[in-house]
Amino acid sequence: MTHPEPAAGHVTPVPAARLRLPSRERAAVALAWVARAGLLLTVVLSPWRYRWTLAARPAPPVYGDYTNFLLFPSDLTLLVALLAWLAARRLRPRPRRRGPGFLTLPLAGLVVIAWLSLPFAFDPALSFYHSLRLVLLFGLYLAAIDLLPDLRPLALAASLLVLTQAPLGLMQVLNQRSLGLQPLGEYDLDPAWIGVSVVAAGDLRLLRAYALSDHPNLLGGTLAFALFAVTAGFLEATRPWRALAVAVFGLGLIGLLVTFSRAAALGLAAGMGLYGCLVWRRRPPTESREWLALMVAGALLLAPFLANYAPFVAARTGVAESFQRQPTERRSLRERAALHQATNQIFSEHALTGVGVGGLPVVMRQRFPEFPYYYQPAHLVLLDAAAETGLFGALFTGLALVGPWVALARFARRRKRLPNGLIAASGLLLALTVVGLFDYYPWLLQPGRLWQWLAWGLWARQYTEALHGAAHA
Repeated sequence: MTHPEPAAGHVTPVPAARLRLPSRERAAVALAWVARAGLLLTVVLSPWRYRWTLAARPAPPVYGDYTNFLLFPSDLTLLVALLAWLAARRLRPRPRRRGPGFLTLPLAGLVVIAWLSLPFAFDPALSFYHSLRLVLLFGLYLAAIDLLPDLRPLALAASLLVLTQAPLGLMQVLNQRSLGLQPLGEYDLDPAWIGVSVVAAGDLRLLRAYALSDHPNLLGGTLAFALFAVTAGFLEATRPWRALAVAVFGLGLIGLLVTFSRAAALGLAAGMGLYGCLVWRRRPPTESREWLALMVAGALLLAPFLANYAPFVAARTGVAESFQRQPTERRSLRERAALHQATNQIFSEHALTGVGVGGLPVVMRQRFPEFPYYYQPAHLVLLDAAAETGLFGALFTGLALVGPWVALARFARRRKRLPNGLIAASGLLLALTVVGLFDYYPWLLQPGRLWQWLAWGLWARQYTEALHGAAHA
């Protein structure tokens, strides 16, 4: 049986079955979707202190989380994301995105140094545990480069983080007690109990917000970091979604306020200041006006709470010599100075090899048995990296912290208009860098580590995309 020839210009329809992707291709697409969802869930769960203790290794008076082997829900989502991402790449090979060499190579070098320092570690098992975590974090960095081409999906995850944590923290402060969510990881909280973080103003003691996190500083930091993604989402959203973004932004600011975290507030201020400066350089000017409108709206939503807690804010910021008059603030400043001095001494004694990743609190207990404060790392990321990984680890950490700013300055001189994604990622990265000058959780603790390596990955992807766009232009 013969078929007539199609008329000129006629296109023969292709059966739908022939348009289907091959099975390997469909599996790769599904796995990439699972990997991306896993990364975003990791962001949502990043502040959550709920954990499973894989191995209890008590070493009192060192805080148990510094020595125990723990598994967090964010670990599980990150593992799922990385396994799905690797499987998708195996099913559908394509060019690898490794990020700029000035950032990827120091981060890889830091992971290698962590493993090479194991023979010299004071607690080899603990350093092995943390070295494994660094491998996962480097995987997070590479996966973020490959799977998150823009910040819009991250804006959704950051909004969920704010919506699930900030209201709980605010309710804790308003009620001055825990909310009965201990099965979800909430602490038993009472401002009169020893060990519960409070801020004092005169004779008044105010419970700081914990939500479901391990400490108010961790909650404040993760809320501050999430607000950069929310801001990026606001600038790229359509009008119906912008009202929701404004509400989430204001709620995040209120949640950050009631944590009374100085480092997080400074990080947010520095990062948003950079965000505003870079947006202001762009054209058309409507984007800078929209950014400014979001900042004003957030400030208006924050103002009543700021006025209500003004005495406690003043106590935390040193207004009217509060640092000298409040015992809790005096102790906090003295503790930080003592921790810096002790960590610096440990580094000078083990400058070449370090004491092993994660081992600083244990070594501090052995080296200073009469230490009058809690054993913990110094509140300076670069100093902690030097003490735990030695000179080479400090060098790689310093390059990773400084390299993006040198590259961004050179790129900004050539291109006045920076992409919104690069601006947002740079603001987030600056916030983390500032926090690392006043606290140690971007180096040691789960929430800070996740955001630090994620921010490096987001910035690397946005920077390389901006470079390629400039080259094509």
